Amino acid sequence: GRRRRDMPAGFAAAAQGAGQPGVLRGWLACAGLPDGLVLSTGLRSRVLFTLSARGLASDADLDTLARLDPVQGAQHRATCRTMRPDPADKEAAWTLALAGDTDWGTALAYARGLWVPGQEEIMTGYLDRYLTEALPALDGLPDRRIMRGLARLLYPVTLIAPETLQATAAVQRDSRLSGALQAIVLEQDAILRAALAARSAPRLQSLQSPHVR
Repeated sequence: GRRRRDMPAGFAAAAQGAGQPGVLRGWLACAGLPDGLVLSTGLRSRVLFTLSARGLASDADLDTLARLDPVQGAQHRATCRTMRPDPADKEAAWTLALAGDTDWGTALAYARGLWVPGQEEIMTGYLDRYLTEALPALDGLPDRRIMRGLARLLYPVTLIAPETLQATAAVQRDSRLSGALQAIVLEQDAILRAALAARSAPRLQSLQSPHVR
């Protein structure tokens, strides 16, 4: 049933523990698959998203994905390549997402892989680049749907810090940007504020709780 299909996909998406990436690499070789499970193109993509984020997916793995899935494989390959913790891959993806001559499906795929939890150290410079490079470039796009999609995906959502909020607050006062783009930044700002509040809540609670001896 559907639950049986969803369980391997959930494992592939969340596999972080010791030994689990090795299990996923086995799945790519059709080894160690749960009984009755077939490595579909969708499951292969989920496996490679997880492995890519940990730097464990090779170009050959991603090329195989693109070859086996003629519908979405090329876009998933772009996302996987961007998810790798490699500054060169991040730089290439950022450039291609904003190039203007990249087809929009691929541009969105590159943007989708940029912000991965745990990769904040290699992404710190992109907060300023979002404000000074991405937003002005996106404001000139004639297709508002694509502009909104890229503005959301390129926003530094994993840089959950007051500094990010301070930087994006200035954008909302910038009269040079369109109202549509300012609305996207405001929306993302609200999401980030909620994440920052959720992160702070356990610490605040622990400070307020009486010590138990």
